[in-house]
Amino acid sequence: MVGDYGESIWSNRLGTVLTPIANGVYTGDRPFYWNKIDVGGRMCVIQLDDGNLWVHSPVNLDQETKNAIKKLGNVKYVVSPNYEHLKYARQWSDEFPEAYMWGCPGLSLKLPDIEWEGEIPYGLTRPSESDNLKNCWDFDVIVPLHLNMETNPFNGKPFFNEVIFYHKPSKSLITTDIYWNYPQKDGIPNSHLQGSNDDDGLAPSLDSIPSGTRLWKFGMDKIYLSFYKRFMINDKKRYEDVVTVMVDEWETHTLIPCHGDIIRGRKKIRQVLASHFKIG
Repeated sequence: MVGDYGESIWSNRLGTVLTPIANGVYTGDRPFYWNKIDVGGRMCVIQLDDGNLWVHSPVNLDQETKNAIKKLGNVKYVVSPNYEHLKYARQWSDEFPEAYMWGCPGLSLKLPDIEWEGEIPYGLTRPSESDNLKNCWDFDVIVPLHLNMETNPFNGKPFFNEVIFYHKPSKSLITTDIYWNYPQKDGIPNSHLQGSNDDDGLAPSLDSIPSGTRLWKFGMDKIYLSFYKRFMINDKKRYEDVVTVMVDEWETHTLIPCHGDIIRGRKKIRQVLASHFKIG
């Protein structure tokens, strides 16, 4: 680990500032509050071959986080992957003025006070060398996929407008809000997946999960997900295409969601994603 907060809570069970997940891949688990409910949040930091850092969904930049990040390397890219995970982008832009700020399509209009280097190209599915933009990372190392198949039924605009990422060297899939993995009330990591991550030490068991968080999980699993699929997916073919990339084309060995527990293992991850997105 890099840094220690000295206490363990459900949304940061190890109490660490940064936790190594794979070779050159770290996460920063933090509380993330919605109406006073801690729904948990997770930043992902990847060390590139040149020693620079790629930061996904940045969290609050407190002093402990600054110290840990600076021990790892130089922040070169900061990515805000959807319309919701942008709260701390300004902090990181101010602290690391030399870093290139990247966002999902349309994000620069939502946060015009940030000097964005660019946005992930709209509708990007299978990047090629031609998609490598100026002052951007190598898309053949960290592959972006824009989920442009949704529309908010109330305003006709994209809802999350999320971009997910696949880190080829570590075979890690990084999601924001398209997939979540909140634990059950028993506090055992991934108990609902007929297994546990206790053995790898990433998410020790707790006595219980807070009642508000359990209520949030119920709402996301039983209400929001079905509403999203039924009323927000406006391009079924595009939906099937991006899910096929996630489930079949990317050989994911570690699934890193921004919300909930990390999942290990290619077979288990494929089953989880297929069930979540309801494909054959």
